[in-house]
Amino acid sequence: MIASATHELYPSIPQRDTASHDTILLVGSDRSEQDTLGRLLGETYDVLTAQNERTALYLLETRSIHLVISNMDAGYAGGSKLCAQLKNSVHYAHIPVILLIAGGSSRIKGLESGADACIERPLSREYLKAQIKNLLINRARIKDYFAHSLYAHMNACSKENEKFLHKLNDFISDNLRNIDLDVDTLAKRMNMSRPTFYRKLKCVSDLTPNELINVARLNKAAELISTTGHKVCEIAKMVGFNSQSNFGKAFLKRFNVTPTEYQQLTSPTLYIV
Repeated sequence: MIASATHELYPSIPQRDTASHDTILLVGSDRSEQDTLGRLLGETYDVLTAQNERTALYLLETRSIHLVISNMDAGYAGGSKLCAQLKNSVHYAHIPVILLIAGGSSRIKGLESGADACIERPLSREYLKAQIKNLLINRARIKDYFAHSLYAHMNACSKENEKFLHKLNDFISDNLRNIDLDVDTLAKRMNMSRPTFYRKLKCVSDLTPNELINVARLNKAAELISTTGHKVCEIAKMVGFNSQSNFGKAFLKRFNVTPTEYQQLTSPTLYIV
């Protein structure tokens, strides 16, 4: 499905035949090219269009965008400058960017701006679709790994994402005992509005803020269980659970064992010969 910045639908675009919820933003002043790409990609993805940088940034701020395709000559600043702006922003650095270029020299400029891919005209439809699919799959893999290993994938992130995650991780780790730690507290700490913080975190980690806090609490609890002699009830309070029952249920859901069973599995066993 394709929509312009005013969200008007193009009825001639075929409906998607997959369950994809990914949204692609097309940026460029060539309306004919946007229509062509919209028809090509609209069967699989939700497609939004912007004819200049200002509209593109507005849509990025207000909508959940998973990938940007920009003409190198797009809008006020040019596609490469828009790309550099996104890649240097803690809000948007996680979003893959494809630049459509005219030739070899443009490729160098595009890559220097931080583009994830530069595709030369005339466009190969199959190559473009394959490149989009690969970038989205790679992003999904990072998100999935993040969801299971929390901050372990940081080396795979851009520098801006790494700074964002380190700052967020440090703050959460320092405040695990605070049972009132919530999305508003995190958003304020990261100097973002609640909606912007929510979208950013969801795109990077595939976790909501509350899920992230919960995972951090449980990961820390597992670490304390296996490395300290504290009782389970003490550890529950140390990581911000005010109910041992809720702690036990959440721990079981994440690790498939109860805290007591985990303690038995990770404690050293004394063998008498």
